[in-house]
Amino acid sequence: GLINRFSIFTCWIILFLFGYYKFKSSFGSYFNSNSNKKNIIYDLNFLYQILICVILIATLVTALIYPPNTPDSLSYHMSRVMHWIQNNNIEYYSTAIPRQLFVSPFSEYVILHLQLLINGDYLANLVQWFSMVGCVIGVSSIAQEFGGNKKSQLFSALFCATIPMGILQSSSTQTDYVVSLWIVIFVYFVFRYRTTKSIKYIFGSSVALGLAILTKQTAYILTFPFCIWLLFIALKKPNHFLPLFIVPLIILLINFGPYKRNFELYGNPIGVHDFQDEGYINENFDIKVLSSNIARNISFNLMVPSSKINNITRDFIYKIHNYLEISVTDPKTTFGGEYWTFFSLYESYASNTLHFVVIIFIILILFLNRNFKPPIKIYVVSLVLSFLLFSIILKWNPHANRLLLSFFILFAPIISLGFYKIKSIKFYLFISIILFVNSLPYLLMNQTRPLVFSLEKSSKSGLIIKPPYFLESSREKLYFTFNSKTYEPYKKISDKIKKINCKIIGIDGSKTYWGAWEYPLWVLTKDEDNGLYSKIFYFNVKNYTNKILKNKINEKPCAKFHYIDYPNLVLD
Repeated sequence: GLINRFSIFTCWIILFLFGYYKFKSSFGSYFNSNSNKKNIIYDLNFLYQILICVILIATLVTALIYPPNTPDSLSYHMSRVMHWIQNNNIEYYSTAIPRQLFVSPFSEYVILHLQLLINGDYLANLVQWFSMVGCVIGVSSIAQEFGGNKKSQLFSALFCATIPMGILQSSSTQTDYVVSLWIVIFVYFVFRYRTTKSIKYIFGSSVALGLAILTKQTAYILTFPFCIWLLFIALKKPNHFLPLFIVPLIILLINFGPYKRNFELYGNPIGVHDFQDEGYINENFDIKVLSSNIARNISFNLMVPSSKINNITRDFIYKIHNYLEISVTDPKTTFGGEYWTFFSLYESYASNTLHFVVIIFIILILFLNRNFKPPIKIYVVSLVLSFLLFSIILKWNPHANRLLLSFFILFAPIISLGFYKIKSIKFYLFISIILFVNSLPYLLMNQTRPLVFSLEKSSKSGLIIKPPYFLESSREKLYFTFNSKTYEPYKKISDKIKKINCKIIGIDGSKTYWGAWEYPLWVLTKDEDNGLYSKIFYFNVKNYTNKILKNKINEKPCAKFHYIDYPNLVLD
């Protein structure tokens, strides 16, 4: 019952004062040491820094200008935060959108703090942005563990910063960059443990792994090969084997709350959903399923701005499936029911084509060259195994490419090592410029959060260039950039509710709405004069969440909604 603005503010003030007292001497020595630095040398390293800074600044501006506006943000990322604030706790509640409950909550925990501190969602997108900054620093540190010099570290950081999927996600409330941050930190601690044999890095990796799992369940799959590597490293020192038993205990401690709540509701610690009786896990596990998912996951990273080329890729994938005698849309291996091939500037469908081609090239170099040390090859094998595990365990779905963001980020530290024999500055200059130029469409023309201009398809003239949304729309309208037609019905209904001074809103939960946009109701019915939100809850819920849970709002709603078609709603 202590989830409120006063308690969160108090905790942060105490933490800030403690941090200042504990580390003030370190801050002073840092600034004193930097004051005597020499003038910046305008060399290749400086160019890397400039390009990285341009990307980080542009994505920061985008994250601050736009509110959360992706379907997942409006459906459950932000909605669950509002329910926690309303209930003054993070316990489960009855809802028609089960993803608000069982999906790992760490990213939303951070948004919860920011929401309470400033009483709004102006900083919500920064959770992903700061995670991007952390990943850029993290891959640079891993590159240093490989023996890379400053140029190698900066080149790896640039490779990470220019990943298209990462750029698009860095200004949203998705969670793939947040989980990537913890995975990068986990892998870095594994390397530090291998180098120093210090037990503290076992504990550090445990905390990072626990937080990765608390952020997104895909962490189980993507980190598993590195966990095996950590185990083998520890086995070389018998007195370090026992501390490994602390690893699952730390993970359990960090995730105990969600595990407990999921077990009470669903009977398992991870949680399940009941969306059209479908699931994320493959129903068959054999070489055909693996081949099918590998082919489709790779194909999504071969998309280019040419429908002709993309159709060739699509036809090739169909030929592979015909040879395998398996349907490309087999429901036992497919979540979503359809297979597409298209170029996109939207964060759920974007392709990392250039980065994927570079990664394949580097893998071939590494395994054809005998001069590379075993740890480098073990690292690459671990990454490839994580991709294979991802493909064999999870059904393919059109949004799956964003789940592989960690895979691309973790390849960044070894990219520069693959070019180790090439001493030409012109070559590195060319590659870095190509990476940066390739990132510009994603940086400037994000489909839902364009910074400079947006592109719109037209049946008559092809593509139409339009000004960015924030120049022509109010902040209220920016929540609906994914589907601008839905703004008017939401606005009309919200204005009617505010006109009759209704503060308690009920949503008919007789159906499970996987993607219903609930968050706009919180935003549009907010009383701007006193900064108070309406109370919103579900009634008549028929899914799992109503079996053992009861809404704690006993007041009678003065407005009732029911959804007729995603994401449209009707006021009774």
